[in-house]
Amino acid sequence: MIQALYIFQNTTKELMYNKNFQSDEKLEMFDSFFSALQTFVSELTESSTESLNTIELGEYLVLITQIPEIISDLVIITDKADIKELQRLIPEINKIILNHQELFNSWDGSPEKLEMFDLKIIQIILSDKKLIAGSSLTADQSSILKSIWEQKGTLSDKLREDLLYELAELNTKYLTEENFITKFEISQKLIEISEKLHDDEKFIEYQTEAKSLKDEIKDRKLRLLYYLDKVKESLEYSKYSETYSYLYSFCIKLENFVEHDLIIKYKSLAKNLLNRNKLPKDEFKQVITEISMIEQDINEYLSLGS
Repeated sequence: MIQALYIFQNTTKELMYNKNFQSDEKLEMFDSFFSALQTFVSELTESSTESLNTIELGEYLVLITQIPEIISDLVIITDKADIKELQRLIPEINKIILNHQELFNSWDGSPEKLEMFDLKIIQIILSDKKLIAGSSLTADQSSILKSIWEQKGTLSDKLREDLLYELAELNTKYLTEENFITKFEISQKLIEISEKLHDDEKFIEYQTEAKSLKDEIKDRKLRLLYYLDKVKESLEYSKYSETYSYLYSFCIKLENFVEHDLIIKYKSLAKNLLNRNKLPKDEFKQVITEISMIEQDINEYLSLGS
């Protein structure tokens, strides 16, 4: 099975085209793994001097084909058992690329401009059913990561010591942090350090936790937007009792998402809606104004996960 196909610019090593033959769910769930894999493959093209180079990666092979006409490298990751079928298809893939040589030579860095190759490349690969069925890279992350790191060499004792210290410090912060957004940012750093330490178990563990946090943030955002829309709608029709109910529910969903002072502020605004008959007219008008500006206040949080 073909696992992934990349095209890198030869001089800058910038990724021009990327086609992973994995489900969207796996791509999202294991995005840190695929990022590490892509970085490694990019480094391979930098050190490759042959027109066709093959590198072992656990149970898989990485084939690097230089395409001098577009000053780029075609990189394909495939199961070892499928190498002969793939070598037969590489000239056809190259032909498609060279038929659109001007697009590559005038490429401005926009990946969308090369998406037109998706259908043609998929059609070629579908022509050989053996290349579309088989194992998945994600099923064997540990051995692939180990293979990548073995080829990168060992760390110095001093660097390993420093990284382990940094990992322990960050892990303590991660375990005690209650804010989901900050916790997610820490998880990304933990993934990065575990990759540098060549620790496949920690890498996979932190990647899994990061995915869970990312899902929680997305879910929380959707719920916040729902309650916020209800707040605005009820406010527009001066249904202040409903506004209070929706705003209070909104505040509950803000827990572990924004600074606590902000939640206290919005709860106070909600309470003022209940006590509106006791407030001076100008003061109540200010309460309504502040409630109507909540979306603007927390826009940076609502944009997360988009």
